[in-house]
Amino acid sequence: MRILLLLFLCSILTHSETREINVLNIFEETPIFNDGVTYNIVTYEYASQNVTEYAKDSGTIKVGITSTDNVLLDLIWEYQSISDVDSTNLIQSIDLMDLNHDQLKDIVINYTDLDSDFPDQVISSFLINHNNKFQEISETFVKTRYEMLDNAHLKYETPLTMFGRPYIEDESQKNSNYWVDYYEFQGLKLVNINQKYRAFFETYRQDSSQKMNDLLHRIKVYKMTDEITINQLQLEEYFNQITELKTIIYRANKVLY
Repeated sequence: MRILLLLFLCSILTHSETREINVLNIFEETPIFNDGVTYNIVTYEYASQNVTEYAKDSGTIKVGITSTDNVLLDLIWEYQSISDVDSTNLIQSIDLMDLNHDQLKDIVINYTDLDSDFPDQVISSFLINHNNKFQEISETFVKTRYEMLDNAHLKYETPLTMFGRPYIEDESQKNSNYWVDYYEFQGLKLVNINQKYRAFFETYRQDSSQKMNDLLHRIKVYKMTDEITINQLQLEEYFNQITELKTIIYRANKVLY
């Protein structure tokens, strides 16, 4: 009798959680679980929503895994915004790759963070496949600032300034200075592995020292003009660059010593 009661309760619970969905976009058709079955990675909404539910979900985008018949198997990622969201404009792409070398496909969701101070930036969120469930790691990265290397290590550049160009002297246009970090996916974590790239940081430190010496010489021979404001802004830009390069040298030394 107790077993029948448990089965009855489980049946009610399962039925109460099953809801039909409307698929908005299909991003991937993939045998993601290596079981010979093809699944879809989709954005979706629930098919039957009352007015209250619709108002609550209008700023929410859900990414799930479905069968090829679009039966929802799992909700793997959700984005919530303070304003209405269009899934077509929000999610730029969804990529599959083995991030942590466990022979299982993981997921990278590239999306535009509409509530960010920089809404034009595409953000990458990483979901690790663990026992056929996807766990999102806490770290996210701006897509244009990282490179996924052939060994699945991640090279990430962090700008050291919000500005990027000197005020005058077009012939001395500078690129923004970046600090570089290397990361590796280990299990369900993203781990900094700068120590594995010591040769890079040695060269990085030497190049930064040379650039700093060049800037110091440029300041030494700088010729003032009658435009006091321009003089001030240009010299200030040079000193800002020197500060950035000193930061790189200091951090590189922390890696090397």
